[in-house]
Amino acid sequence: MTPAPHASLAQAPLEPGFAAFLLQAANSGMPPIQTLSPDQARQMYRQLSAELSQDPPAVASVRDLGIPGPADTLTLRAYSPPSPGPWPTLLYVHGGGFLMGDLETHDAVCRTLCQMADTLVVAVDYRLAPEHPFPAAPDDVVAAARWLLTHAGSLGGRPGPLSLAGDSAGAQLALVAARRLQGQGIGALGLFYPVAAHPDTLSASQHEHGHGKFLTRAAMDWFNQAYLGSDPAHRGHPEVDLLGATGFEGLPPTWLATLGHDPLCDEGVALAGRLRQAGVPVRHQHYPGAIHACLHFTRLSPTGWQLMADLAQWLRERQDTKG
Repeated sequence: MTPAPHASLAQAPLEPGFAAFLLQAANSGMPPIQTLSPDQARQMYRQLSAELSQDPPAVASVRDLGIPGPADTLTLRAYSPPSPGPWPTLLYVHGGGFLMGDLETHDAVCRTLCQMADTLVVAVDYRLAPEHPFPAAPDDVVAAARWLLTHAGSLGGRPGPLSLAGDSAGAQLALVAARRLQGQGIGALGLFYPVAAHPDTLSASQHEHGHGKFLTRAAMDWFNQAYLGSDPAHRGHPEVDLLGATGFEGLPPTWLATLGHDPLCDEGVALAGRLRQAGVPVRHQHYPGAIHACLHFTRLSPTGWQLMADLAQWLRERQDTKG
């Protein structure tokens, strides 16, 4: 399924901070990410996220722990807010094209959500491609969610449903885990600029924004090759091609963000529509001047903060509604 362009979305020029960053990157001689080794790409991502993120707000405590995973010990990082517990629990799944990202690249994001949403945030360090291709990553995320559904109380979490959230590839993994665990205690889903379309899709937003705006079409092809290999069954799998899949009925209420200068914009909008068609309550918020990965670029623009604040407010509203 090829997402159609959505002319009804708010349009805005590229925010000045992002425009300056992209111009500097273009003039720096930085090699395209798809020309690097996986380890080099991971290091570049860590460096960018550290350099371009503002210092996050304080949290009460941070601890790493290991749990049994599908293949080996799975590392989680738990962030406790400053308020008295127990707290609602959010499992956060980092982005990075299924090939990059870790507990460090998204540490500031998790600290910010912990404080803003007044929630216990637990990040999962899932296995990465190409060393561990599909379905290793979703298997790990599901294992982490199952463990938290039983053991969140040992970290200060209160009894009740678990929320899942993630960005980009991590948003896809969060939705896949929620779908696998339907009816087992997943109460809310937060998706920052999700990967949702078939890997061979070339949408209008990919045509328009797939070159020179941080996430490129060439990089996406590289990520997909590492994650899915050459097996055509993987490329069309319903846990990869979400827009070609069924079984969204019964998913929890969902908050979804799209960005105006992101090649993934059209598939995010299409996913919001598919979820609504399946009867899922969806709050879709669009940020017209932003580029992909803006959660990390809070030194360049306040938009990344705004995305996190908007998800946090939605999560808190849901907790207030539940009483």
